[in-house]
Amino acid sequence: MELEATNKATLTNRMEVLKHLQSIDNRLIEFTKKKETLLAALEKRRAQVQQRKELLAQKQKESKDFQKETDGKELEHKCLEEEIKKSRGKLFQIKNNKEYTALLSEVGSKEADKSVLEDEILSMMSKLEGLRVEEKELEKEIQGEEKELSAYAGSVEAELEVLGKETLGHQKQWKENADLLDKEALTQYQRLIEKDGLAVVEVHGEDCGGCNMRLTPQTVNLLLRHQELTLCKNCGKILYLPEQ
Repeated sequence: MELEATNKATLTNRMEVLKHLQSIDNRLIEFTKKKETLLAALEKRRAQVQQRKELLAQKQKESKDFQKETDGKELEHKCLEEEIKKSRGKLFQIKNNKEYTALLSEVGSKEADKSVLEDEILSMMSKLEGLRVEEKELEKEIQGEEKELSAYAGSVEAELEVLGKETLGHQKQWKENADLLDKEALTQYQRLIEKDGLAVVEVHGEDCGGCNMRLTPQTVNLLLRHQELTLCKNCGKILYLPEQ
């Protein structure tokens, strides 16, 4: 397909305008990709900090649950002490040797249970202390990470602001150049650029720079005549010859 020439601009001028539009669109695509990359990196760091916060919450719950378990063991120890105290008080009231021996044995058994329980409580308290140390260390790390995230978010915001201004500037240039083109050429260009971001391609030897397919003799002749805009019959890209 060949685009017919119009009075709005000569073929050479139109080709230069189209090439300039392609250059501007290339930059706009770069800006979009850079923006997406910056936002993705920021989101990734936010997600990492959030994961650390969730880990901290998990550890805090673990500590809380373990504290309840430890409190339960301490209550059990206190009750056992009360039972031993009462049993010892009864020893002085018993006059029967057999009952005395039985109660004394019971007290001894409870004392042994108390000793085991005390060791268990000491072990649990040691573990609980370790859990709390881990919590504090993690809290401190998260505070540092949040500070770094805040600084990083600020730098990303500054970069996005610059990108936004550059994008507006390029969009203005795009509009100024687009106004120089006839409707048919601009419509063809926009259709191609929306498809894959590439509308204007240089000819490499006798091959299309867009699809790398060999151009037909008819297409090559049209290019050499410099009379009208020429499209690749395979991919539809607007073709131009390299500067000699």
